Amino acid sequence: MKRNYHANLAFLDVLFNTLLCFAALFALSFILIKPKDNEQNVEVKAEFILTVVWPKDMDNDVDTYVEDPAGNLVAFMRREEGLMHLSRDDVGITNDRVETPFGTVAYDENREIITFRGVMPGEYVVNVHMYTKRDERLETPVTVQLDQINPFQIVVRKKVVLLERGDEKTAFRFIVDNDNEVVSINDLPKSLTVTASPSP
Repeated sequence: MKRNYHANLAFLDVLFNTLLCFAALFALSFILIKPKDNEQNVEVKAEFILTVVWPKDMDNDVDTYVEDPAGNLVAFMRREEGLMHLSRDDVGITNDRVETPFGTVAYDENREIITFRGVMPGEYVVNVHMYTKRDERLETPVTVQLDQINPFQIVVRKKVVLLERGDEKTAFRFIVDNDNEVVSINDLPKSLTVTASPSP
């Protein structure tokens, strides 16, 4: 009598084991995929960032003035001088809403930001100025914060109070050494608005 050796059990076993190996290798390849550590979507080059904030429900126009050691002055009329750049001149609630074809887009913050792309050794003066006062409240509290980016740390945070139109206060002065380190902070007053005038 002839025996029947045509059973498919051994073939199915080999096929299943092969499929299992392919599935394990496929899963292992996803585990080993990892993005490069130094890959960045947006490269930001800045040494310091200065942020000036006042209450979002106050429709006052507070302006920021910064003078560097070379005498360059950044403010609303000169948004870029030397290595400094003012990203936005916030005039209060007035420019917090933008009409688009899709409706109104609101940015309910009163905030100005100045970026220092680089720094030079010497003293920087940071002032805030009440350009327009629309709110009936007597005091406008303004918070001024200087952040160092590399490595990140809050260098100084100061609160000043502006009272009326034309009021100008020196939030602080800071001195940077040759290693881009802030070595001194003081609040000696210095007016920057009297010398400020639009560039020709």
